[in-house]
Amino acid sequence: MGLRKWISRPMRGHHLGVEDLTTGEEGLPASMRRKWTLQTIDSAPFQIWVVIVAGIGFLTDSFDLFSLNVVTPMIGYVYWPQSMDDKSNISKIPKVPKEVATAMMCATLGATMIGQVAFGFAADILGRRKMYGLELVIVIVGTMLMIMSSSGERNSMAVGGWLIAWRAVMGLGIGADYPLSAVITSEFAPRKYRARMLAAVFFAQPIGQLLANVLSYAAVEGFKSHINVTAKDCRNDDQCIRAVDRLWRLVVGIGIVPAVIALAFRFTIPESPRFKLDILQNVQSVFEDTQDYFGGPKVDEEDGELDALPTSRDDGLSRRSSASSEIAPDEVIDSDSDDGMRNTSVPNGNSRPPSAAMPLPPTHPNYLPPLASREDIKKFFIDEGNWRYLLGTSLSWLFLDFAFYGLGMSSPDIVRYVWPDDGNKVYESLRDNSKHSLVMVSIGATIGGAAMIKVIKYASPKVIQFWGFIVLFVLLVVTGGAWKQLLQADKAGLIILYILCQIAFNLGPNVTTFIIPAEIFPTRYRCTCHGIAAASGKLGSWLAQLLIAYPFHVNGQKDTWKRENFGYVLLVMSVFMLAGAVTTYFLVPETRDHDNKSRTLEVLAGGRIVLKELNQQRRIEED
Repeated sequence: MGLRKWISRPMRGHHLGVEDLTTGEEGLPASMRRKWTLQTIDSAPFQIWVVIVAGIGFLTDSFDLFSLNVVTPMIGYVYWPQSMDDKSNISKIPKVPKEVATAMMCATLGATMIGQVAFGFAADILGRRKMYGLELVIVIVGTMLMIMSSSGERNSMAVGGWLIAWRAVMGLGIGADYPLSAVITSEFAPRKYRARMLAAVFFAQPIGQLLANVLSYAAVEGFKSHINVTAKDCRNDDQCIRAVDRLWRLVVGIGIVPAVIALAFRFTIPESPRFKLDILQNVQSVFEDTQDYFGGPKVDEEDGELDALPTSRDDGLSRRSSASSEIAPDEVIDSDSDDGMRNTSVPNGNSRPPSAAMPLPPTHPNYLPPLASREDIKKFFIDEGNWRYLLGTSLSWLFLDFAFYGLGMSSPDIVRYVWPDDGNKVYESLRDNSKHSLVMVSIGATIGGAAMIKVIKYASPKVIQFWGFIVLFVLLVVTGGAWKQLLQADKAGLIILYILCQIAFNLGPNVTTFIIPAEIFPTRYRCTCHGIAAASGKLGSWLAQLLIAYPFHVNGQKDTWKRENFGYVLLVMSVFMLAGAVTTYFLVPETRDHDNKSRTLEVLAGGRIVLKELNQQRRIEED
C-alpha cells in the first residue's frame, strides 16, 4: 500500500512464514483471521519502508530541534550586535541575550511536551494514520513562519518574541512525532526485528543533528565572501548583516525539504493493523490490509472464506507467494517462546477458537482486549499495578533528558567554554561554532546511534538502559570532577570525554527510553503512555535549561566564572544518571524472555500479571 505503488516489492514470491491456515476445502474461518494477521506481522522480514517513512520525519524533527544551536549565534550578529559592549561577554562577539535564548529553548521544549501528550492521546482515539502527517504540516508551517521573523521597520517589533512564538509552533509538531513514529513502527514491526527497527528510526536523530552542523558549516563557507570582514561584528557593514541574516534563514529553511518528503510518504501508509484489531475491532478490514501489505491468501467474496493459493514447486517443496519470510508454510512457528502461543498446522481449516463460555487468556492470539474506559484504566493501571511501568518509563526518560538536552541544547555555550573565540572575526566565529559542534556532539552521537542498531540485537533494551545510565554516571563524574583542570591543561582530554558521553547517550538510554514505552503498553493506551513518558523527558530537559541559564547569574557572576565552574553542572547531571539506573532496575519491565527473544506486543500488553505468570511458569519448567 502506498509505497508499493511506486516501488516493486522484490520480496513477492517468498514464503509466508506462518502456519498454513488455508489448507483444505474450508479455508480459514473468520474467527482465525486475527491470529493469522498477528502471526503474519510477527513473522515478516525487516520492514525497511516503515523505518524509512518514520525515520525521515524523525530526521526532520531532529534537524529542526538542534538547528537552533547553530543559528542562535548567527541571529545574535543580526539583531543583538550591541551585546559586544557587555563587559561580562567572555567571547567578545555578538550573541542573543541569555533570557531570549533560554526562552526560545524552553518554548520549543514546552510545546514539544504538549504535542507529545496531545497527539499521543488523539492517536489512541482517532487512529495513528489520521494523526500521522499532520504533525509535519505543523512543523512546516512553524518553520516557514520562523524564517519570516523580523524586527520590523526601525525595530517596530520585538524579533525575540516572534522567534519564541514560532519555535513553540515547531515544537508542537516535533513533539507529536515521538509517540506516532515509535508506535507505528512498533505495531508494524515483526517481533524479531522490533527493537532494531525502533533503534533504526531513532538513529535519524543523530543523523539530523549531524546534518544541521554539516549544512551550517557548508552554508557559512558559501557565504564566506560576504561575511569575511575584519571586524568582530557586522554593525558597520550592511552587506555582512544581510548575508548573516540570509544565512540563518537558509539553514532553518532547509528543514522544510525532508519534512515535505516525509509528508508525501506518510499520507500513503495504511492504518496500524493492531489499532484496527484492538480498538476498531474490524477484523475483516485489517485482514485485507495485512493481505495486501504483507501478501497472503485471498478471500472468496461469496462465502467470506479463504481460498488456498496456487502453489508452485521449488526443489520439491510446495510454497506460497508472500512477502513475509523464508520459512516454509508447513513449518511450526514459535511466536513467543514462553507465551503459550506455539502454533501448529491446522489441517482442513477445522480449528476453532475456544467456546465463548471459556474466556481466552491475554496471551492467546485470538484474545480480544477490552476497549479503553475509566473502568479499564482503573483496572489496568491501578488494580493490576501497571502504573509502575508508566512511572518507570517516565522517570527514566526525565532523568536521561535532563542531561542529554542539558548538554545538547546548550552546546554553543559549551563549545565556547572549550574553544573561546575571543578575537575571532565573523566568518571564523560562525565557522568554528559549526565545526566544533560537529566534533564534540555529532560524531559521538552518530557512532553511538549506529552501534545501537547492532547491539540491541544481542542485549535487551532494559539491560542496555541500566548499564548505559551507569556508564554515563561514571563519565559525567569524571568529566565534571576534572573539568577545571582539563580546561586549563589538556583540552583534548576534555573533548574525548565529552565525545564518549555522546556515544554513551546514544548507545544507551537515549534510544531505549524511546523504545520501551512503544512495546510494553496495550494498544488502547500505547500512544498516550508513550507521549506521557516522552513529555516527562522534555520536562527534564526544560528544567535543565533553567539550571544552566540562571544559577550562574547569582551575585552577578561573569562568563569567566561560569566557564571554569561548568563542571559542577556535570556533577549534578551525574546524580540524575544514577537515579535513572535505579529507576530502570526497579520500575522498568524486561521486554524479552529468558532466551533473549522479544516478547510479542500482545504478551507485553498483558502487563505485570501476565509477565509474572510467564516468569513463574518458566522457573517451574526449569526446576
